[in-house]
Amino acid sequence: MTGALAEVRQVVAHPLTGSARTPADAVTGRAFDTRTYSLMKHGDLPSTRTLGAELGAALLTAHPWLTTTDRPIVLPVAYLVARPACYYLAIAVRDAVNAVRGDHGAAHVIHVRKDSVTHIDYAASSEQDRRNDLASIGFRLTEPVRDAIAIVVDDVRVTGLAEQVMVDLLQDNGVGQVVTAYVATCDEQLAADPRVEAALNHAQVRSVFDMLPSVRRGDFVPTIRFLKRLLAEPGIADFLAQCPADLVARFRADAEATGPAFLAGYPHGTAALRAESERRPVTAAEGVCR
Repeated sequence: MTGALAEVRQVVAHPLTGSARTPADAVTGRAFDTRTYSLMKHGDLPSTRTLGAELGAALLTAHPWLTTTDRPIVLPVAYLVARPACYYLAIAVRDAVNAVRGDHGAAHVIHVRKDSVTHIDYAASSEQDRRNDLASIGFRLTEPVRDAIAIVVDDVRVTGLAEQVMVDLLQDNGVGQVVTAYVATCDEQLAADPRVEAALNHAQVRSVFDMLPSVRRGDFVPTIRFLKRLLAEPGIADFLAQCPADLVARFRADAEATGPAFLAGYPHGTAALRAESERRPVTAAEGVCR
């Protein structure tokens, strides 16, 4: 890399303080809506749109120049095949930005391709385990970002390790400016509690079966977090039997495209997924849910 490093700014919709069990917004003093957050992490679309709209509003309030700059705006999201919750948050933030950009050019989400997916749960892992995991994964941009403004959307910042990996990649590729945008961040005391991220993730969704109402309403998108929990669920066959056939096909397609090493970590879940998708094959008219 040559030249000066791109400036990095941060926007936060909800700076959190308090305890892992009862986090509160440090600015308003109100209890943080952990129910909506937990549903968002596992693929509930209305919750994702709610938090994405809040983050988009915070972003545009902090940086109104995003509405008029003529520089290209990209929202990079890292994943292999199955998308993370922050992909769908980035879509909502992109829509908020584009709604006020007029003729200045549309912002768009770009894929940062990871070369593998591991089985560790970041929310339950030590900082060193997270460092080791991130160091073992390769990241590659699929589009040029030179001189662009990159808005890096994520759900929560606890340690900042994943953020630094993305920022380094963008700076190495000549990005003009970086804005990190978080639904929530943890103050120093809250971040020191190893339970905080798991508490946020599981505040509402303690089992994959808690997502069946979203699935039945058609308000669900499969995230990588949900896919890993589903494949590890002893009762996966019962869950899949209550899903539309096209969603079962999507689970199988995402799991198999993630690779043999990934599937090998979930032999029971993989067998159940294949059995259910073969029992109820998707017709051409139904397609596969996206």
